[in-house]
Amino acid sequence: MPLARSRNLRPFPRRALAAGLALGALLFPGAAEIARAAVDSCPDALITADVKARLAARSPTGALKINVETDDCVVTLKGCAETSDFIKKAVAVAKKVKKVKAVKSRLTVCPE
Repeated sequence: MPLARSRNLRPFPRRALAAGLALGALLFPGAAEIARAAVDSCPDALITADVKARLAARSPTGALKINVETDDCVVTLKGCAETSDFIKKAVAVAKKVKKVKAVKSRLTVCPE
């Protein structure tokens, strides 16, 4: 498959996911609460991936030294940064990600 064709692919529609969860709730007793939790829950893994990608876009080498963890939509940044300015930018980048409630910075400036 040529690379150009892969750009035409669309992401999986959320309506289809919701419809599938609703159907599962109808077919399996007690599944309604599981379906509700799946739709309402915080996508921690997606938030972590998004923050890592945004940091890597800003500074590929600097992002490698930063560990990103997400728990209940709260992002924690740990590790070494090149400068104190990069720490501020990393926190700002993490705050811009959708559904992030808060950002905790445990970053320190480390000599190269």
